[in-house]
Amino acid sequence: MKIKTRFIWVTLAIVVVLGAVITWRLSESPAKPVLTGATPVGSMTAGKDGLPTLDATLATAGIKRFKLLGGPGEMDISASDDGEVHVSLELRQQQHSLLWLFHWLSNDTARDLKSATLRQARDGDILTVALAYPSGEYRSDIQERWKVSVPARLALDADLYAGELKIEGMEGSIRAHLKAGELRIQSPGGSIHAAVDYGRLKVNSDSGQPGTLSVHSEHGLAVLSLDGKYYGPAEDHGFMGNVHLVGNDVTEHRPGKDDMDLSVYAGAVSLQLGALQDDEQTYRDLFTD
Repeated sequence: MKIKTRFIWVTLAIVVVLGAVITWRLSESPAKPVLTGATPVGSMTAGKDGLPTLDATLATAGIKRFKLLGGPGEMDISASDDGEVHVSLELRQQQHSLLWLFHWLSNDTARDLKSATLRQARDGDILTVALAYPSGEYRSDIQERWKVSVPARLALDADLYAGELKIEGMEGSIRAHLKAGELRIQSPGGSIHAAVDYGRLKVNSDSGQPGTLSVHSEHGLAVLSLDGKYYGPAEDHGFMGNVHLVGNDVTEHRPGKDDMDLSVYAGAVSLQLGALQDDEQTYRDLFTD
């Protein structure tokens, strides 16, 4: 009994420490992206609910890779129906609060919100798009809602500070990073390198040429389903079955060209290629949620 009690207290202590570290890391200001030679693109209009919306259409002649840099909020990236990049970005100012009773809006933020611009920079065959404010700051008190369509042939780099990042239909290589939140990728094929610092990473690929497949969690759970076969830790239905203070690695080698490298620092990561085996698939909810 003493051993079990001691184990529970040690577990709680570790959880508290990890929670403190995550809170401290998220309180840090995100690094401002630097775009050399960037120029304004698109226009601002009043979208639904009167919120400012930035829209732009970008040509991709001679472009092989598209990069998108975002702050806190949501980013939805899908394959476009033509050969152009289409960007729509809705901005919403967050209220500051004190003890959940008093709420106010920052005047500095309001000024930045009204004069925000999309900027593009081209470096060889790489096209980068980011949001810029007149103050030059990288604002954490403005929620960004990106809806972007990109030619499926392009390689994609997507970076969101915090929130929800969703990528669908891209056939070129994908690189994606999210500091905190949920990252979901649905790809018909191509290599994938994705990382989430704190949160959930879920990837489904229909690649017919898988190469080296790697999933890693520092603190949490990493699982792989390949053509119906499960790779990862055994599922524990016991009292501590859902607690994974120490993470794990899973690596499988196949002869194809599409390498996939997925990692989380604290959270859960799943990679699925092919259909699940049956209703009793180990950790099935991680593949189907």
